[in-house]
Amino acid sequence: MQNCRIKKVISFISSIALSFTLIFGATSVATAQIGGPKDIKREAKDVKGEAAAPAPNAVSHRFEKEGVIVDFSMKATPGADGKQQGLVAGADAVLEFSVKDKTTGQPITGLHPKGWISERSSDRAPNEAECKDRIRTFMGGLLSVRADIDLNNYVLITLNHDNTVTFINPQVSFNITKLESIIPLPGAGADWALSKNRDLLYLTLPELSSVAVINTLTRKLVSMIPVGEKVKPMRIAIQPDGRKVWVGLDGSAKVAVIDAETNKLAATVPVGAGLHTIAFTSDSRFAYVTNSEADTVTAIETATLVKVADIAVGKTPVPVAYSSASNFIYVAALNGEAVSVLNPSSQQVIKTIPMKRGVVALRFDPSGRYGFAINQLESTLSVIDASTNTVVGESRVAKSPDQVTFTDRYAYIRGTGSEKFSLIELNQVAKTGTVPTVEIQAGRQPANVLPKEIGVADMIAPTPEGNGAIIANAPDQMLYYYVEGMNVPMGTFQNYKRRPHALMLIDRSLSETAPGVYTSAVKLKQAGLFDVPLLVDQPRVVNCFEVKIAESPDGASRKAVTTTAAEAVFKGSRFKPGEAVPLRFRLTDPVTKQAIKGLKDIEVLIFEPPGVWQQRQWAKEVGEGVYEISQVFPRKALYSVMLRIASRGVRFNDLPQTTVLVVDDQAAGDTR
Repeated sequence: MQNCRIKKVISFISSIALSFTLIFGATSVATAQIGGPKDIKREAKDVKGEAAAPAPNAVSHRFEKEGVIVDFSMKATPGADGKQQGLVAGADAVLEFSVKDKTTGQPITGLHPKGWISERSSDRAPNEAECKDRIRTFMGGLLSVRADIDLNNYVLITLNHDNTVTFINPQVSFNITKLESIIPLPGAGADWALSKNRDLLYLTLPELSSVAVINTLTRKLVSMIPVGEKVKPMRIAIQPDGRKVWVGLDGSAKVAVIDAETNKLAATVPVGAGLHTIAFTSDSRFAYVTNSEADTVTAIETATLVKVADIAVGKTPVPVAYSSASNFIYVAALNGEAVSVLNPSSQQVIKTIPMKRGVVALRFDPSGRYGFAINQLESTLSVIDASTNTVVGESRVAKSPDQVTFTDRYAYIRGTGSEKFSLIELNQVAKTGTVPTVEIQAGRQPANVLPKEIGVADMIAPTPEGNGAIIANAPDQMLYYYVEGMNVPMGTFQNYKRRPHALMLIDRSLSETAPGVYTSAVKLKQAGLFDVPLLVDQPRVVNCFEVKIAESPDGASRKAVTTTAAEAVFKGSRFKPGEAVPLRFRLTDPVTKQAIKGLKDIEVLIFEPPGVWQQRQWAKEVGEGVYEISQVFPRKALYSVMLRIASRGVRFNDLPQTTVLVVDDQAAGDTR
């Protein structure tokens, strides 16, 4: 009888494929009814074997109402191989709205349009009332009703103490988490730089002598670029035209250059010895690399990657900056007493500006005229006027300052020895030559509570609205949101028990790239028929445009989901009905092979095919990259277990299911 019962259960395995199809076929139909009958029709066409027409490279539509014309277009951009596949799943595209006055034909400038891309819920296009309802829903910020692509949002990215990069959406209204993605790194990151089109993030990994590359659209680690043997890549910068990525190799007399088109090492260029910081002329013709031990700055022609000159400057040069107002390069000497002014035309020092010893940071404001030299030893700021190359103002700032960041109206200066930051109004500097300073609370603990975790990357990021900033605080494990005009931060964002070592903000919102033309770059995640709702407040414009995205001919939409590898530790085990048993999963990154830690949104689905019984649970982390649920199986049967992880972009069907055999007492615990 024992063997007979087991045989009956095991015989069920032969029908698991059919049962799985039945349960998820039923699920697909339910989803299609909610998300639109187009899915059923598309599946029917696939069954009939109809050949798919080549995907167009662009679509365009026009909308007119009350004297306003909106021309909408979406154009696919070529892939990394230079080939054009059209508007297909996995492709990159540029979305554009051109708004003009119908009577005069003149572009309407200065607008702040809002847009979304959302899979259509029916075969027919939404009318104006339905379009308004959809826009109202999206603007509510609820995670459960988010658009497939939000053209208005920005994300916060933190580089953390536990060798992870986290993507946080500050605009999501969700009471559990704003955390969208976690990307494990194979080593500790030091500095980072964002590509010109904002789709690639380059991070230096000093311990691994490499640069990691993360795709910010797919949220995946896509490449590791070695930059030499036994070198220490630290500071990283991308030249203004976006063609090359420059990496300072500290402790060596070299700088590495990466071709941004191929993401391969193009060359290593000899420079002086020491620590290296990099700046460029605005035309990308020259790169300037400081050499702290050699007391020089190396000028390099970016087109040929040939050293042009080694220019002697003050003792221990570290900070370097370019002024777009004077077109000169400025170099501060940490242990010297001057800022050297270099003329790129002659590659010579044309002037020295007296300065006290201890300048650790130098950066120019958005106008390019005023340079802010941060003295950590004195806890002071000196403002350089690039039109005269003189110091026009000084002020005390937060204790032990180490970096400065700008919005349109203010300079933000972090003090590592204080839980406050200093705020300086730029207009006052320009009008009066004075440097009035206000100190604002930015957390509970100063950065130097954890001195070994003070890095070189920015910890302050301006918000896209232009009237505030996000300030990262490592000891607090928090991000503080400050709006200009307030005496304290407006709010906080959790960093989910991670200490941030760097903070960056990526703006994905529609921006005016030409008079009356508003664009955004997007990654087409999946195939289907989509609506593109557009809202303009004044003049009032509401319309839902249509876009059809084809399946990728090379299966890119299916290949895209490779962010996570899951191992079911319990695979092959047999369990007893009615008893609580642990089901553990080990998650790793397929690229780095590192454990994926800190996930809080692993949804586990257990069901008995063909859909007789199912249950869902949230897994908890019980070890590094190991997650667990406690499960009670109701009766003897063969069950299927599947995972969904929203923050990693993993759906239930993206990872292989695991089967569990639940039998009577004597057979339980054996393995097949």
